[in-house]
Amino acid sequence: MDKVTKFIYDKSKSIEVEKGYIVDNYLSIKDDVGYSIVRTHLDGKHPYMKNIKSNRTYYIIEGNGVFYFDKEIINLSEGEMLTIPCNTKYAFKGKFDAMLVDCPAFEVENDVIYDEEIED
Repeated sequence: MDKVTKFIYDKSKSIEVEKGYIVDNYLSIKDDVGYSIVRTHLDGKHPYMKNIKSNRTYYIIEGNGVFYFDKEIINLSEGEMLTIPCNTKYAFKGKFDAMLVDCPAFEVENDVIYDEEIED
């Protein structure tokens, strides 16, 4: 990217990735800026996963969430942020809206979803 570019959010790009987990795309790999940004809406839980190429940053806009790692549990509230390095296995649950930044930009083939849920 070599010039200032205005991007316009298109609500029609929203998808339900998992039951209770909706993603609104703002910037994607197609926008050629080197990173991607989505707004996520969670009401429930997401199974364990990792991204093999992107570092991920979640910024909680509203609500609360709990992120689970191999040996650590991190609670996040409105206004808090969490960065997860690539190749880190994690899961999350709660009811929140968050901005999610992937750097480099998200590519679906780099996500690994495990058949492993968070225990209630």
